[in-house]
Amino acid sequence: MIYIFKNANKTLIAIAIIVLVAVIIPIILIPNTVITVINTLYNFITSDMAWFFLLIGVAYTIITILFLTTKWGDIKLGGRSAKPHYKTFTWITMNLCSALAAGILIFGMCEWMYYVNGTPFNIEPGSIEAYEYASAYGMFHWGFSAWAFYLIPGVAIGYLYWNKKIGDLRISALCSNVVGGNAAWQKVLRIVIDAIIVFCYFMAIMTTVGIGTPVLGELASSILGIPNSFGLKIGVILVFCLFFTLSTSKSIAKGMGKISDFNVILAIIFFAFVLIVGDTSFILNNIVMAIGTNIREFVRMSFNTDAIAQTGFIQSWTIFYWAWYVAISFMCGIWIARTSYGRTFKEIAIANCFWAPLACWITFGILGNYGLGQELFHGLNLSGVINDIGNNGVTLMVLETMPLPKLAIIVFMVLIFFNLATTATGNGTALSMYTSIGLKPDEEPNPLYKTFWCVLFLIIPVGILILEHNVEGLNVLNTIQSLITISALPVLIALVVLFWAFIKAIKKDIQSGEIVNAVDENKAFNWAKGKDVE
Repeated sequence: MIYIFKNANKTLIAIAIIVLVAVIIPIILIPNTVITVINTLYNFITSDMAWFFLLIGVAYTIITILFLTTKWGDIKLGGRSAKPHYKTFTWITMNLCSALAAGILIFGMCEWMYYVNGTPFNIEPGSIEAYEYASAYGMFHWGFSAWAFYLIPGVAIGYLYWNKKIGDLRISALCSNVVGGNAAWQKVLRIVIDAIIVFCYFMAIMTTVGIGTPVLGELASSILGIPNSFGLKIGVILVFCLFFTLSTSKSIAKGMGKISDFNVILAIIFFAFVLIVGDTSFILNNIVMAIGTNIREFVRMSFNTDAIAQTGFIQSWTIFYWAWYVAISFMCGIWIARTSYGRTFKEIAIANCFWAPLACWITFGILGNYGLGQELFHGLNLSGVINDIGNNGVTLMVLETMPLPKLAIIVFMVLIFFNLATTATGNGTALSMYTSIGLKPDEEPNPLYKTFWCVLFLIIPVGILILEHNVEGLNVLNTIQSLITISALPVLIALVVLFWAFIKAIKKDIQSGEIVNAVDENKAFNWAKGKDVE
């Protein structure tokens, strides 16, 4: 036992346990009060702070465009001589799968169904325009702006970790140029920041497992011919936990890398199958039209607070997504930073804000439009029943319309399972790194220590199942949405400190001329001391 925690940060472990106890005990003892508090905070964030989260998304988008189009994109994590640790394909798939989880498969298939009757822009429910926007809005929520939420913290963390050679992934340590002093407020802020990051990881895994495992349970119930009971859901979580524990016990390249490569290849094969057996011409035509709608309406979607119409669409979806991305931005950012050594800001931006959104758009385009075609042309009423039977039920309905439905269900289960596993593996690995002391830049924590975090990750998803079991009529998806939205608030504090530290560090490097050592030799003239760099 002592060996497992040899390089562990005991303070952070204690914080994690306190956070878990503080969350789980009220869930068990006063579940109805917990739901009331959650709903109150959720309504405050999504209604009163809608403008704030939308502006964050706009700001991140602008910064990402600067990385893609200006000399800022030439800065390399690790400096001029740094060489990437992973092959480009593996690097992209790891970053893609670590952030997507099963959500992209489930929402990619189901999200349009919510939008047909719960429409944006006060569009008439069930109208042609409603269907057109239903296809496009999911792409917006999982598009360029969404991935910018991960990119910016990832670049900031990466620069402080690799280029400033801080050698510690704890945000409180990376921000030592801001909170590294001995003043009382700095000491308190360091503890608060670390507590926030630990909380962020647990909320992220709650969302990952909470959204994915109920669908896995439904599909497993169909295949095995048994009821989708509370016991089956617990069993699915236990099997899943065992698998990603085994994966996390390996190195990143052997565990996460191999699973990610397999996962992406299997997804491509499945999507090709769905495209062929579905209404192919309709799917392709509607993908093109949805992309056009996104381009045409991007600014409107990015700034729409729904202040006058108050349809509730923006609060339930766009603000939820933006808050979700804020809440897990450190989780994804630390992973991006850890795996992107030797990559320039521009390369990271292309991987995360071009290839990743493209993967999302393909998923939404093929899976979503397959189901949309079934509703429009084959009489399958998906949008009319989703609020009654949930993501679980409609996912099964869609898969059962495909040729070889049992095989389709099994393949989709495997995809969800591996997407859950890659995200959980990324979480477990990153959090074990975050809570370790004295790791070298290319060193990973003790496999048993990573396993310790994997086991702790079980607690909150099981707590959500207990809530569902004890509170009659509880909408689990809404509860998960509310919790992850609420968790964005404390994360904002840590983000402010991170960006403060990043700007302070890079400004100092520009003024001293040290920044030229972070770009390739043929680009160094852009950053030569004395040029207009500010």
